[in-house]
Amino acid sequence: MVGLLFATVLVPAARCEEPKLSISGYDTVAYFTDGKPVQGKSEFEYLWHKLRWRFASGEHRDLFVKDPNRYAPQYDGYCAMGVAESSEVGHKDTVDPEAWAIVDGKLYLTHMQQAMETWQQNPAKYIKPADENWAAVKDLPEPVILGPPCAASPPSTLVALRDGGHWVVVGPEAARDESGKIVGKGDMGAQLEQVGKKVEACLKAAGASLSDVIETRTYVVDPDQLAKYADLRKQYFSSASPARTIVQKDRLSDPDGLVEVMAFAAIK
Repeated sequence: MVGLLFATVLVPAARCEEPKLSISGYDTVAYFTDGKPVQGKSEFEYLWHKLRWRFASGEHRDLFVKDPNRYAPQYDGYCAMGVAESSEVGHKDTVDPEAWAIVDGKLYLTHMQQAMETWQQNPAKYIKPADENWAAVKDLPEPVILGPPCAASPPSTLVALRDGGHWVVVGPEAARDESGKIVGKGDMGAQLEQVGKKVEACLKAAGASLSDVIETRTYVVDPDQLAKYADLRKQYFSSASPARTIVQKDRLSDPDGLVEVMAFAAIK
């Protein structure tokens, strides 16, 4: 009877602990051999560091098996920028397999393209603290993808911090409606208002609110046009006087987009 009881309890637990698929199933060897991201295949899979790694071919899998430390992305494939945050808030986050760089023979990935663009301006600035933080960050819980109403790409996430608290990492959110179309084409005010509503809805889904926001990053094509809507920005993003950064871009994720906002909120 005791044996049957343990069998009943342990089987579901084992299923819940199935190893996570690393870097969305992309082939980590291909970054080195092909010089580009390549989707792996389920028939070429290998378990390493409690993660499932997929490869485009048996040859790539064999290369990895022989020398995984040569081909595996740093920090087990979690966002290099997230790990590099200060020791208190260094964390695991998801990555965009298209946001990558190889430096000194090592592969690095980030949560989104914008983060990789920043990272590549001074890799040494981020690699050193990330290397120092990883020993503590590697044991933190997995990032949680929030899903709707947050945008699908890049995904908004709930990440665990070392002090037991969490960050909600939102966006960047664009001025899209439920069907994915841009709202307010050519109208900065309308787009900023739509973005504000999208960020607020995503925060609410994670159990947070605008008052929990500690930082915003606004991506915009024309900063002068954005400056005309200071009151609207304050309405949505300044209730807690967060740190604010404006990043000028040649273009955003949608050619009709004028503004996108990324927000970080701190919750327990």
